[in-house]
Amino acid sequence: MFDLNKFKVLTSEESQIFTKFEIGPLPKGFGHTIGNAIRRILLTSISGAAVTAVRINGVDHEYTTLKGLQEDVLTLVLNLKNVAVISHSEEPVTLKLKIAGDSKSVIEVTAGDFEKNSDIEIANPELVLAHLTKESAKLSIEIVIENGFGYQLPDQAKRKEVGIIPIDGLFSPVKHVKLDVVETRVGQQTDLDQVNLEVTTNGASTPKDAFLEAVEIFDLVANRLVDLGGGDSLNNTLEVEEEEEEVVETKKLPIFELSLSTRLRNSLLNSGINDLMEIEGRSRNEVMSFKGMGKKSFDELITLLNDNDISIKA
Repeated sequence: MFDLNKFKVLTSEESQIFTKFEIGPLPKGFGHTIGNAIRRILLTSISGAAVTAVRINGVDHEYTTLKGLQEDVLTLVLNLKNVAVISHSEEPVTLKLKIAGDSKSVIEVTAGDFEKNSDIEIANPELVLAHLTKESAKLSIEIVIENGFGYQLPDQAKRKEVGIIPIDGLFSPVKHVKLDVVETRVGQQTDLDQVNLEVTTNGASTPKDAFLEAVEIFDLVANRLVDLGGGDSLNNTLEVEEEEEEVVETKKLPIFELSLSTRLRNSLLNSGINDLMEIEGRSRNEVMSFKGMGKKSFDELITLLNDNDISIKA
């Protein structure tokens, strides 16, 4: 069988929302095995944020209209589902939008009209939500943004609060994944596989970040199976000949090998931290400023640092 250690991952046609990954060469049959697994993880298990509820001033439910609003309320709610958001908070965040009509022209309301919030980034501010057609028209909206995975049905319990309209959310930033397994060759060996994976996101995450999270999940599952099968996924011990001089090994704690929450792992990797030891000696404020580092993630990190006798400055 072809050596599995020889395959590579290359990218082409790369942009903020689209990337084509080429994985190979792989032994015959491994293309579908690996490609389908990564594709399913990309479509179902990537973390993200979504609008989960909305309150519209003067509206009790979604099956109605609002004076001066060109669209009906249901259309507005459906448009809110398409707002691509990035949340840096572990808790739900509320954003507000207030806009008035104009006597001279139709006012276009976009996702970029929501108030600024340090915990939230809107990846598609140009998205049109609605139109105001009268000078007297006023649109006042509050939306709730939460983190999650995959698809979530609307939480009908939220209707207990007057004026709240629950929204079903697709938290995954991955919109489309196309998989092709093609034949490739190395030298005289022609029966090898190559996986071509085209990943499209909504802009809240790059395809590279989504791919990295997917293969991390794949790795965690594979390592768990190794351990359950009686092996040791963390066994990296190499036998070396004894030398007269004592060799002092540097302690290493690779992020990929630690049991971390997905949000903490992504925060560290996106901040250039590939080994937990790289945090030692940094200041508390510097660590808290890592991209995506919320309070829960920071508390989890502090516990992990204490367990491994790693200190940071106050």
